[in-house]
Amino acid sequence: MKPFCDLTPIGQARRLRPLASRVLEAFGVRAVRLRQLTAASNIIFRVDAEGGRRLVLRITSPKSAHSIENVCSEVSWVRAIFRDTDVIVPAPIPTSSGKFVLPLEAPEIPGSWHCTLQGWLPGVNLSKRLTPENVALQGALAAHLHAHGERFDPPEGFRIRTYRTLFSYSDIAFPNPEPIMLFDRCSPELMPPERIIVFRDADDRIQKVIEQLFASRTPHVIHNDLHLWNVLIHRGRPAALDFEDLLLGHPIQDIATTLYYYRYNANYEELLSAFRRGYESARAWPEDGEGQLEALIAARGIVLVNYVAASQDAAERAIAPEYLARVERRLREFLKEAN
Repeated sequence: MKPFCDLTPIGQARRLRPLASRVLEAFGVRAVRLRQLTAASNIIFRVDAEGGRRLVLRITSPKSAHSIENVCSEVSWVRAIFRDTDVIVPAPIPTSSGKFVLPLEAPEIPGSWHCTLQGWLPGVNLSKRLTPENVALQGALAAHLHAHGERFDPPEGFRIRTYRTLFSYSDIAFPNPEPIMLFDRCSPELMPPERIIVFRDADDRIQKVIEQLFASRTPHVIHNDLHLWNVLIHRGRPAALDFEDLLLGHPIQDIATTLYYYRYNANYEELLSAFRRGYESARAWPEDGEGQLEALIAARGIVLVNYVAASQDAAERAIAPEYLARVERRLREFLKEAN
């Protein structure tokens, strides 16, 4: 059997499909049809179930660096948002015994996977309706999530990483930490000496910004991945998806993660203005000083580069050389403007 990491994303989903049916039975759901929606750090299936129910099954991969504790904590926050606010989020669905997260292990897949089931939300992905008006809705959505995150009282056993460094997913206090590949462990083809210098300089500058944030205020739970593919728009209202990467951090860190995916677009200033307008309709803009947002946007690029450099998947290994070169160019520009 071909190693799982050497399969294409479609091949990986195909291998997981029969296991997905088994998991659904544990949730008390009989699928009429399974359709793959994504295959990245996790694999997501749309489930058309008996009786006309439409659901979403997410199977979280070991490479995502999320333990079952992390996933259970994620579900706790999503349930609280669903219960306490009118923010639209997918409703987590339990098994008959009240479990929201099920482990999955099988000889044909590597490591331990974690499965969650949630309700289907109608709407069009923001990436397909990228207008200033809809980006403003995204900004308002982020603000409402920050408001709830500040007042959220985590239940016993809630345990997630803290965005105190760029490499929060490499925290060895948590199971399955993501290795830091960029400085000493990466091949010289991917990280030649001159590139290492650029990444180290950027890391040092960004770390100072993060330390200043944590010295001045208390962190709270943030989504940390509210990019345009994790937002749905339906009848003029936004919905938030995929809380898997939540961290303890600060609103401006969360905003920077979102804006990273706009930053290098030709119309970035227009999108930034729209997002900020939407955010400020609900809360004050949280940026403390000049350069803070830009530094944290640059941080997202480094986080993603490390993820790609550490990946064993053939598809991600294939894009690594071009991706690292592109982020290096962006970091050089960031350092030039910051000086």
